[in-house]
Amino acid sequence: MEDAVTITPEQLAGLDAQSWRRLGITQTFDRLLVDAAALHPGTIDDVRDAAGRQLTGGAAKFWQLSFPQLKRDLCRKRVLAEADGTLALHAEFADRLLRILADLQLGASRVEPTPGVTLEQVLEKSKRREANEKLAKRSRQSNSRSSAAKKPKVDATPITRAGASGNDGLDPVSPVPAVPAQTRTPASKLFTSLKLNKLLDHLDNTTLSKPQLANRLELRAADIDRFLDATTELDMTRVSRDGLVELHWKGREHARTSGADRRMLVIDLVKELRTHGDAE
Repeated sequence: MEDAVTITPEQLAGLDAQSWRRLGITQTFDRLLVDAAALHPGTIDDVRDAAGRQLTGGAAKFWQLSFPQLKRDLCRKRVLAEADGTLALHAEFADRLLRILADLQLGASRVEPTPGVTLEQVLEKSKRREANEKLAKRSRQSNSRSSAAKKPKVDATPITRAGASGNDGLDPVSPVPAVPAQTRTPASKLFTSLKLNKLLDHLDNTTLSKPQLANRLELRAADIDRFLDATTELDMTRVSRDGLVELHWKGREHARTSGADRRMLVIDLVKELRTHGDAE
């Protein structure tokens, strides 16, 4: 067996979810096993026990049952290497892992943008988005102060029929209440984990028109444009000239995640989308 490559806990702690996806590790149990093989290479039983040490109850039992299949799959993918009863990182995977750690230390990024989109364009779009958010925040604060200074007066005087006297036996005509304008959906209700998961699942392998997507996400017609404006700004979706919606490069990347990674990713995205929605 080739010499096992040992990675320090500090190095593994510096890997974020995006780095693990670059390595092809998206499942929680796969990551547990890779962590154990990197930190404690040794006999198969030792690596298995090290990986399952933090699990309890049903999760621990499921780990014991699924470990043989997980080990076979990761060895087949050349993530792990098994020889003479020992288990460690495969030399090729360890080399990729070390390169990513070096990139992170240097502040480099290997995210591949959509074909035809340069890194400079992505960075420029990010700068424009930040500037727009700051401008929208200042505008919202200014509007809030103006609204507080100018409160509309409501005329509650009852309307009477012309020529009618106070004792003609007729009741005064009650004022017709004004029809309230359609309220704006708060960002906390517009952007939810459920809607975001549905968006990724429905657009994973197809495109939908705006009305179709609004129906799938249970959104009002007045809200679908707000929803898509926010997800487009975050490079999750894009809308064609004929009104068809598809996943953009970040959306396609997010749709490939699942399990615990998907839940954590969606929580972060919801926070970011709500911040964008509140800034409008």
